[in-house]
Amino acid sequence: MKRYLKIVFIEISHLTRSPFKIISLIFYLLAVIYGCQNGYNLFKKHNNEIISIKANYEDQKAKMLFQYEEIEKGTLERPRRDPTIPYWAIWNTPSYAFKYPSPMMVFSLGQSEQYGYYKKVTNWSTTFDNDLAEEIANPERLSIGTLDFNFVLIYLTPILLIIMLFNIGGLEIDLKFIHLIYVNNISKKEWLIARFTFYFILVIILLFTFLLPFGLLSGVFQNELINFLKLSLLILVYVLTWFSIFYIINYWGNGSPDQALKMISTWLAFCIIIPGAFHQFSSLKYSANYMTDYLDVSRNQKYEIFDLSTDILQTKLLESFPNLRSTLHANDTTLNKSVINRSISGIVNTYNKKVSHKIETSKEAKNQFVKSYFLLNPVIYFQNKINAFTKTDYYAYREYRKHIQFLVDKKINFILEDTWNNVIVNKEKYLQYVRAFKQKHG
Repeated sequence: MKRYLKIVFIEISHLTRSPFKIISLIFYLLAVIYGCQNGYNLFKKHNNEIISIKANYEDQKAKMLFQYEEIEKGTLERPRRDPTIPYWAIWNTPSYAFKYPSPMMVFSLGQSEQYGYYKKVTNWSTTFDNDLAEEIANPERLSIGTLDFNFVLIYLTPILLIIMLFNIGGLEIDLKFIHLIYVNNISKKEWLIARFTFYFILVIILLFTFLLPFGLLSGVFQNELINFLKLSLLILVYVLTWFSIFYIINYWGNGSPDQALKMISTWLAFCIIIPGAFHQFSSLKYSANYMTDYLDVSRNQKYEIFDLSTDILQTKLLESFPNLRSTLHANDTTLNKSVINRSISGIVNTYNKKVSHKIETSKEAKNQFVKSYFLLNPVIYFQNKINAFTKTDYYAYREYRKHIQFLVDKKINFILEDTWNNVIVNKEKYLQYVRAFKQKHG
């Protein structure tokens, strides 16, 4: 044991006398802090914005309730957009879909900077509206990118390890006194393991020293303890994997230049070349061409629907929503054009859902293709797992889009049922709509 402690103390002395390694370590830790701070700032921004929206939500509800009271008293004439009509009552019912930020976002931004995290939902909304990708409007931010902990861990940690480890065993070979090491009755294997273990423990301790405070600030330990423990295990496995690879390189190395070159080549292969090749191949195999179908529905087919006659529209509505056959309007021999016009969004929504399903199916096929080759592309596996733990991955945003579609369907069902049954909306009925669309923290 004393022998190993002696090696550790010698390694500490070696590290402190290497300004380049110390400076590299400091810059790495600054990158960790900066990445976590970016995540924490975005986490606070999302929460504050959602709180602000909910405050406006209450103001809008109060204004509508006052309007109903004035109409019922007879002191206010009904406006053009009559709130006693179900269509306009539901249009004025505050309804938002929120992608509540996970406290784990501190450690990985994932897709959170590319896609919107709140949406005002109407009966004309879709899951691929422009406001769901509003961050893309900032090309400078996209081109520069924002450093997060995920990036630091995945791409910068191996570089730090190369700087720390490239001359372990190599320096002794360069200076031709490697055989003097074994005079102390220690094998090359034990000697390298002892030195590598020191740096492994050092890196892990420093990482968690800076991760824990940000976890406390964001409330990870109150709400996402299990995911934090999973992330911690993943960090240990990822760092240990690189240490193992570099240990093998150093064990069979022929000097510092040889070891450094092999380490850099390994990093380039696993972090740049292999992920880039898989990304290029998957993009060719699953090109993003289905968005043209969405644009076709949102522009061309929507206008074609508006050009249809009232009787054809009614037929389409009854085909798409068979439950309307039992309503008052369906059993009336007269054709009310205003009722049909207020129902058109239901037809458009059915077209939008078909296209959205097509787009999501294409994306899922691409994701499954990437997943099937994770053994050959391990770095992307680790990156995607971190995004999954922090709920900033594709699947988290897919659930958010599903929730938006659920609210759209719910609005349309209310509009159709109440419009076709000639419902007159009063204050109590409006409050029913409000309760139906009130968002709980998710």
